[in-house]
Amino acid sequence: MTLDASSATPAPVSPVAPRPQSRQQVPAPVAPAPAPAGTGGPVPSGRPGRWLAIAFAVAWVLCPAVEPLPAGDLAYPAWQAVIDLSALGTIVLAVTLLWRSSRHAPVAGIAAGVLMAVETITCPWAGHTPVGWWTWVQAGLSLAVLLTAAALVSRWPRMTAPGR
Repeated sequence: MTLDASSATPAPVSPVAPRPQSRQQVPAPVAPAPAPAGTGGPVPSGRPGRWLAIAFAVAWVLCPAVEPLPAGDLAYPAWQAVIDLSALGTIVLAVTLLWRSSRHAPVAGIAAGVLMAVETITCPWAGHTPVGWWTWVQAGLSLAVLLTAAALVSRWPRMTAPGR
């Protein structure tokens, strides 16, 4: 309140009119753009890569499972250990990349299939076991991994495209 000079009584103060509020349009939240096909972005459902990852892992486990144990006490050659560990590393890599739907999964799968086939050849070559039905089962599993991964090279970007 302010004092008026002509009277000793205070003069009423006019209330301050509220400012008209401007209505601001708040933009709607924008969802992040999906990753382009084949860039390693996640698959919304994850199913194609995960089913193949499981199939590749099962194929690798079945290869040594069907082979009989060596008949005698044979030394394990160091050169074969290099091949076996390389095959193990590539199949673990391929399974992981397939599970995560990485764009590098087909190449890792091809490497795993090749090394699985090399392992199949080296066992009879090293003298562990003779060639038998298990050798053909192992060859079939190795080729299944190899050919599936080779087929993925052109199809993988479409399989892992967002919205699939």
